[in-house]
Amino acid sequence: MKLLYLADIRFPMERANGIQTIQTCHALARQGVHVELVVRRSDSRSDEECLSFFDLVPHPNLHLRRVRTIGRVGFLLNSLSLLARNWDYVYTRDLLLADLCIKVSSAPVVFEAHTVASSFAAESENLYSRGKPASASKLKRLDARECRVFNNASGIVTITKALFEELQNSYGIAKKHIVAPDGCHISEQSPSPIQGNKVYYIGQLYPWKGVDVLIQAMQYVKDAELIVVGGFVEEPDLTRLQNLAKTLELGNRIHFKGFVPPSDLDIERQHAAVFVVPNIDSTVGRFHTSPLKLFEAMAARRPLVASNLPAIREVLTHERNALLVPPSNPRALATALCSLMSDRQLSERLAATAFEDVQKYSWDKRADKICSLLD
Repeated sequence: MKLLYLADIRFPMERANGIQTIQTCHALARQGVHVELVVRRSDSRSDEECLSFFDLVPHPNLHLRRVRTIGRVGFLLNSLSLLARNWDYVYTRDLLLADLCIKVSSAPVVFEAHTVASSFAAESENLYSRGKPASASKLKRLDARECRVFNNASGIVTITKALFEELQNSYGIAKKHIVAPDGCHISEQSPSPIQGNKVYYIGQLYPWKGVDVLIQAMQYVKDAELIVVGGFVEEPDLTRLQNLAKTLELGNRIHFKGFVPPSDLDIERQHAAVFVVPNIDSTVGRFHTSPLKLFEAMAARRPLVASNLPAIREVLTHERNALLVPPSNPRALATALCSLMSDRQLSERLAATAFEDVQKYSWDKRADKICSLLD
């Protein structure tokens, strides 16, 4: 089976989009699918060095086509030129590329949805520090494009059940679909025991991720440190959160580590006593998100505190494999953290159950689901 995967992203890319894309492609290759991944060349690193950035090694079934192009149009044209070759499937999570490929590709097109694009655009100014309001014409254009893709793609993949239901309610019934949550690498080595008092957040620092709420909660969690991994100095989010920590006089207990390469994160996670996924209540947080950091925390055999939102509840159950708290509630979040810090038996029980549950969320299991749709 030959699959063309089109991803208009610079590569290697340190954000979740890049990690999820390459891990999915590598897992498909391990399942016997011949994958050609088309991305933008972002620097002079070799393919081997790019894969090493994600703690991956070359695979004979995976070919990286890192194109040198300037601008969106150049990448689109380059991608469309590849459709003349003999592919069994064309696969993308890019809505515009999916729409164009459906029109011109002789091979079946599979679209992987991560949001309802029109809803995401309408809400984006509140989700990001530099978010801008979307015009009515843009929202109308996205809605029409999404309708075409949902109804004309040969297959639809969504990362949550809630997202598929929202798409189905808006655009009808897809021909073929699966729900394939994001995944994680599950190490064969036994995780280290839970110890210490370090609360960990690993991920992006956008406002909708809720790190502001977590910092506020630390006012009420005594004798504990918060380690924030993620963020970039060229973006406003890191400065915003550092200023909040200073304002609350928590600077000596909150440490910002910035970006840590994916290949080094497994070691970093072993220092955590508890992980937090504090998403605020937004459309994307409620229905569309399948956080990599959630599965990675489960695989590290660490207890989790997460926002009680529908997309999160597809994976986590309160007091079974995590503690779920109302979103945007620092006091409730602090209470949950204190419970885990003071009750090691509770922490170990939740972490053990989460570790059992995460076995079905490996990248290989995700690839199995996608292959079942392709077959």
